This record gives sequence, structure tokens and C-alpha cells, in this order.
Amino acid sequence: MSIVAYIARDASGTNQHGTSSEGSPSVIPTSGAKDISLNLDPTDVESYARRGRDLHITLADGTVVELDGFYDTGAGSKNLFLSDEGDFIEVVLEDKAEGMLFASYEPLDLSGKWSAYDDMVFLDVDRIEPVVAPLAAPLLGGFGGLGAAAAGAALLVSGDDEGGGGGGTGAITPTVNDADGTYDVPEGDPDGVTISGSGEAGSDVEVTIGTVVVTTTVGDDGTWSVNIPTDDLPDDGVYETTVTVVAPDGTVYEDLDGPTIDIDSEPPTVTIIEGTQSVGDIVDGDEQASGTIITGTGEAGATVTLEIDGATHTTTIAEDGTWSVTFTSEEIDTGEYETEITITTTDPHGNSTTTTDILEVDTETTVSIDTGLSGGDDIVTAGEAAAGVAITGMAEPGASVSVTVEGVTRTATADSSGAWTVTYETGTLREGEYETEISVTSTDLVGNTATATSTIAVDTDAGFVQLSDDPIEGDGIINAAERADGVTVTGTATPGETVTVTLADATGTTVADASGNWSYDFAASEVPEGTDTLDVSASITDALGNTESDTDTVALDTEVVDYDSEVFQTADDTINLQEMNDGFTLEGTVEAGSTVEVEISGTTHTATVDADGNWSLALDAGDLPGGTYTTTATVTATDAAGNVETLTQGFSVDTQYDTPTVDSVTFAGADVRRIATEGATNSYSVNTLESNGTTDEPSATVTQDAVFGTEFTFDTAIPDGTNLIVNSEDGSGNASSTMVLFQDNATESGTLDHAGLGSFNIDALNLEYASDTNLTLTEADINALSGNSDTLQVLGGTDDTVTLAGGTHEGTQTIDGETYNVYTIGTGDTTLLVEDDVNVII
Repeated sequence: MSIVAYIARDASGTNQHGTSSEGSPSVIPTSGAKDISLNLDPTDVESYARRGRDLHITLADGTVVELDGFYDTGAGSKNLFLSDEGDFIEVVLEDKAEGMLFASYEPLDLSGKWSAYDDMVFLDVDRIEPVVAPLAAPLLGGFGGLGAAAAGAALLVSGDDEGGGGGGTGAITPTVNDADGTYDVPEGDPDGVTISGSGEAGSDVEVTIGTVVVTTTVGDDGTWSVNIPTDDLPDDGVYETTVTVVAPDGTVYEDLDGPTIDIDSEPPTVTIIEGTQSVGDIVDGDEQASGTIITGTGEAGATVTLEIDGATHTTTIAEDGTWSVTFTSEEIDTGEYETEITITTTDPHGNSTTTTDILEVDTETTVSIDTGLSGGDDIVTAGEAAAGVAITGMAEPGASVSVTVEGVTRTATADSSGAWTVTYETGTLREGEYETEISVTSTDLVGNTATATSTIAVDTDAGFVQLSDDPIEGDGIINAAERADGVTVTGTATPGETVTVTLADATGTTVADASGNWSYDFAASEVPEGTDTLDVSASITDALGNTESDTDTVALDTEVVDYDSEVFQTADDTINLQEMNDGFTLEGTVEAGSTVEVEISGTTHTATVDADGNWSLALDAGDLPGGTYTTTATVTATDAAGNVETLTQGFSVDTQYDTPTVDSVTFAGADVRRIATEGATNSYSVNTLESNGTTDEPSATVTQDAVFGTEFTFDTAIPDGTNLIVNSEDGSGNASSTMVLFQDNATESGTLDHAGLGSFNIDALNLEYASDTNLTLTEADINALSGNSDTLQVLGGTDDTVTLAGGTHEGTQTIDGETYNVYTIGTGDTTLLVEDDVNVII
């Protein structure tokens, strides 16, 4: 690596002498300099490159000298000079934003009396020694390469250091002609693309345009050229030409910039998207009057010319590829016809395409209304109105038709023959006797409209008829006695009109008197028996067939109605302890207005009956004794007429529960590996009380044996100090749990106040597997542990202590052969049973 001496002069004329730093690259600070002189000969330099704000100079020996801040503009543009042994040469660099730079050398004559650069010249002083020999004099024309500088080309020197200072070969930097140019290649271009340049004779040249690569060799005259026929060029697009040159000595010049190639060998296309027959558009009257618009897409920047019947419009396709032209109403005639459109598009390269389409014009349509509507007489009766009134006519096939009568609009579409029909369904035309207008508007498939009007008569009034407001038989109920002496139906109607009266399936006629009053008597044989609701009606019919009627109903109740009871309301026909404590409901259905009484366990209860005849009776633990037994409920219903019926329903009670007893615990070290209970007939489970207030059900293998009970072998041992809940549930759903403490020195904190205990009925506390427990129990603590009862059993040893606030010792009790001290708290309903080894403090 070489160290380069330099002289840098700032804008004030002050010179600074120095050498480049050691390292790679070797750095010279030039940010504040105006002129920089390097102690180098042009043959010492292989290449120049711009890297952002810095100029990188690669020397022939491979050293890279970085002129730091050379392109900073604070001191203005900079001048670069090379000086050696009294020569002073200006370096003129290509103006380029980034990358390799072409350089030319211009020697300055300082032989006059005075020069501004005298003090920047390097004479016979220490300098870098190039690793290559200077260019041969015949090639350079003298002055160490200045002959080539006069030709305007930078000299990039490479070679082999074979000693002796002779035999070196110079390398000429290759160039690409017209590198900043752009070549357009239109459709059918016969010439193709020619790329040319210069370089060292015999160099291999590779030219790349897109995916196309061609090669050539630099001729003896130092120039090269390739031609790529149009057919061999890549697909349409804009491509940057890149050139790679390999000099005879193996030096590679990569990615030399060449001209930009803009290939457009395809004629432009144009697509219609609106306004012509090809896209299904027809010009209607409104469009013709306001201007016929045709739009489409094509090649951005191309022109589009449309010609219709001698009228021509031209536009330029927008950057987004869309275009639009408008033909005025004077250019497009009215009527119903088709005419040809000629469409020509020409792109900026001169490529052109001509197509045709059809302009379809339809600015006219018609509509009419048929006569003889509504049964042929153009009169709408009540029956016809109820069945739906059809209005018909003719229009252009496919046209949409809008019909309005009495402010009500219906729509239809004309069929292939032009016929159309709309129907005014029942209730859409007002009742009465009047004449009204039919107004029709037709819109054909292209939007043209036509209108027509007509009239039609409406007569739906048959007169009036009405059933009496007085209830039949006085209360609206026909009982057995009232049926036996016949039933009379009365009302009013248009005087002189014949009234048809119906009761259930029986029908009779009568005539309204001059005052409009009428009545009809139905015999007992015409009135059904039982419990039902009977339809009652009265009707009249006029000369046009219009009818008027009035309807009502009457209740029939000549017998006691059967009723149902759904006495037992639990899923398994057994009331367990939880259901007993929560309360349960007996319920059923009965005739509305009836009363219901339920007798159970010797006590009669009155049920609640709602307006729909649903009855219910809510019972709780105080209404049934506990235990395991079957019992019967007797349900008696009395309807409003005094009819009585009794039903019975048996069901089971099972309120006894089994508190699980822990038979053994197997430890793995201090952790719990296995736990066993004495029972095997119930369903058992185990939960852990987690320290975060939650509970979990650990995975375990469960075995049950009639002799050895139920055993849980945990997949993962329960960590030491984790308290467990052992749960038992019998076939009736009675559930009870035992809390087993494994937490030494446990108090009520984290045990009795654990947030997860509310999910269990804790009827026993087992302290046998924890050391030195010390629990304080209150009446509220015991009552909160279980919903089964207010009794808690505590098992433990002499190291366990229970403090009972406000407790009274009542004696002892033997449970499974063990003696327990019995304590009551508060009113005496709360009981604590404590194994006699456990210390109790009152």
C-alpha cells in the first residue's frame, strides 16, 4: 500500500501539506479545500469513482485513496491536480452522481514567470512508487500519458511488475457512445438497435439489453459496434443498456452505462367500455339529447379518433389509460337505428390501429292500457278486489311498466310480445263506490319513456250487517242448560236484506225488518256439546255479488275439561338435597279460571293459576321431610262451572349425602402421589386449591374397588403444601366434599377464606396430613362451607388446634368408631364435630 503526499489550498489561498492516512482506504480530508494537488503521475492511477460525497481513486498497486468530502460544496467546486517531478496536470472528471467516472488529463504549462499553482507543484520529493511500468512512449505520445489525455480519454493503467522498469502495457478505458441517449424502437423498425463505443483493441465486449446479450470484439482502430435486429430485441418496455468489457490483459470493466432503449413493437390497442353495441349499450333519448358519450381504455399518451356519420372527435388517452369523447345531439340523429363507428388509435411511436364498432340508437317507445278490465265490465266488485284486480296493456317488449291507481303503484315487465300485467292485491284499492284513474308509465330497455291513462269503476259496497253487541246467552258462554232450550243470535242489517246466520256448522236465513233488526233461533240439536269456541257469523249479498259479513265467537262449556299435571319437575324424578334446599315447583295446566289444590304429606296447599290456565305450587325444605322415600301428591281442580277432577302423582325424595372419608395418602417425598377414599359406590373427584384463588382438577388415574374404595394416582405429584378437596356425589346428585389440608402451620388464611370454596359443599375438614394447623371457626365460617347442612366434621391429631368463637360443648358422639366432641354455636343450629385428639379452644 502507498502513502500519497498532497497539498490542499482553501478559498483564502492557504496551503496545507500532508500525506494520506494509513489504512484502507487511505484518507485525505478535502471538505474545506478549493484546490487539491496529489503527488501522483497519471500512470499511477487505475480508476476514479464517486461514492456519495467522497472521491475514491484506485491506484495501480491497488491502493484506494479517499478524498473525504471532495463533493462538499461549502468551499465551492474543487479542482484536482496530479503533480510529479515538476509536471502539473489537471484532472477533468465526468459529472455523475454516483459510480465509476470517466477522466481526462489536461497538462498545465507553469514555465512562465509566475503561476498561481507554483506552490502546489511536487518536484523531486518522496512519492508513491507505482507497481506498474509507465505506458510505452509510442502509445502515449510522450509526457507519461499526456498523448492520450490530448485525445480526451482517461488512462487506466494495469500490468505486471516484472522489474526493470520496462515492458509494461497500457490499458485504455472503454467507452459507450451516446450513453445518456434514448433510442425508440417502433413497430416494424427495419434497423433494430446499434450500440457502439471504444476500447483497447482486442477487448471482448458484451452488450446486455433486458434478457438479450450480444458480444463483439474491439477492432484494431479502438472502436466496436453491435446491431440487434428488431425481432431479436426483448419484449416491449424501456431497458437500460449495460456493457461489460474484458481487456486483453484480463481487466474487467463491468456495468458500463449505455443508451436507454424504448421498445414498442406492438401496435396500440383500444377497448370500448361504454357507449357502443359491443358493450351492450344503446343510446336512448336522454343520452342523445344531452350528448352521446363513448369511453374506453388504451395506451396512455396515444390518440384516439372516432368517426360517426361524418362527425369526428379526437382525444389523447390519459395517464391512467382512459379516454372519453362526446358527440352532440346535432351529430347523432333521433330514431331507432344502427350506424358504424370507426376508431383509430395512434401511439407516440407512430404505431396505429383501426377498429370498428356499432352505435345503436333508440330514442322512442310506446305504451297502452287494455279496455274491458275486471271481468269485462271495467267495474271492480268486492270479490274481484279481494281476489286481486289485474290491469293489462301493451308496451315495447322488455320495457318496465309502472302503473298507479289511487296512489298505489305496481310494476311489471312487458313480455316478448309486449303484453304486461299488474295485479292490485286485496286491500290495495280502497272500498266503496267510485271511479278512478289508471296512470301508466313505460320505460324501454334503453331508458325511453311513454305514458297512458284510463279509468275504472269500483263498487265494493254491499250494504251493512252486524251481529248484536250483547253477548249470546248474556255472558257469551253456552252452558248445558242454555244449549238445551236453544240459542238465539240477533243483529242489524240493511232493511229488507236477507241475512244468512251461521253458528258452528248450522246455518239459517232471516230478513231484516224495516228498522234493520233481525234474529234467528238455533235448536238444541244444531248446537254441539263439550268445551269449545264456536264461530258465529251474519252475511248479506247484493246484485253485483258484493258481500258483507260480521263474525264473532261464543264459548261452549257443557262439561268438565280434562287437565294435566306435571307434578315432578326434576330430571330424574327424585328430589335431592340441593333441590330440596333450593325449593322446587309442582305445576300443570287446567281450564282457565279454575282453582287447584295440592295435598302432599298430609298438608293441603293452594296453587296459583294464571289467566292461561297454567298452575304452579312452590315448595321448599320446610314442606317435605328429609330422608330417602317415595310419596304421592294429590291434585284437585275445580273449574268456573264447579266441575271437579282429581289427579295423583308419585315421586321420590333422597336428601341423604355421603361425606367422603380419606382412607390413605401416598407421598412422593413431600409431594402427594396418591390418595384413596373408603367408598366406591359414588362418583368421586379431587380438586386442588391454587394459591391464586382458583381451583384445578389434576389429571389422575382413578380405580374403584368395592373393598378398597376409590384411589386417585396423580399423573404429576401434587406439590407439598397444596390443599385438596375430595368430592363425592351419589346417584341422586347429592354432593359432599372433604377439605384435606397438607399445608403445615395452616390457619384460616388461604384455607377457609379461599375464593374457590364456593363451588363445593365442605362437610368435613381433614387436618391429619398437615402439621400444627391452627384454625379459628365462627358460626358464619361453618355455615358458609356447605349448602347441605350447618354441621362440620373436623378430623385431626394432637398437633392441631381449633378455636371456636362462641361455642358450647354439648357432649360427645361416635362416628365410624371414633369419638368426637360436639359443639354448638349461636342459636344452636350450627354444629361442630371435632375428633377428640384435636385441641379445641372456646
